[in-house]
Amino acid sequence: MKNKIVFQYDRAGHYIGTTQADESPLEPGVYHLPANTTAIAPPDTWPDDKWPRFVGKRWELIQKPVPANDNDPVAKLSAFLAANPDVAELISNKGGV
Repeated sequence: MKNKIVFQYDRAGHYIGTTQADESPLEPGVYHLPANTTAIAPPDTWPDDKWPRFVGKRWELIQKPVPANDNDPVAKLSAFLAANPDVAELISNKGGV
């Protein structure tokens, strides 16, 4: 049985690293991808202030999240929205469809 390198991301789509997908014992050439992985490689390099985020079928570079001050709820929310632009977009639409 063969293995293939695949690329992991967290629940928000942020790149974590690599892992291996195992080849199907019943279908040679078909690989079973673990949850939250893709065979699509992220960019080889990116600026220090950016981070790869997997969105559907591609990687995009987003602003790298900055650790928030745990005592400042506004800073925590700001960091969360910066790391999750899709949530920020939903909020900016004010519930409109």
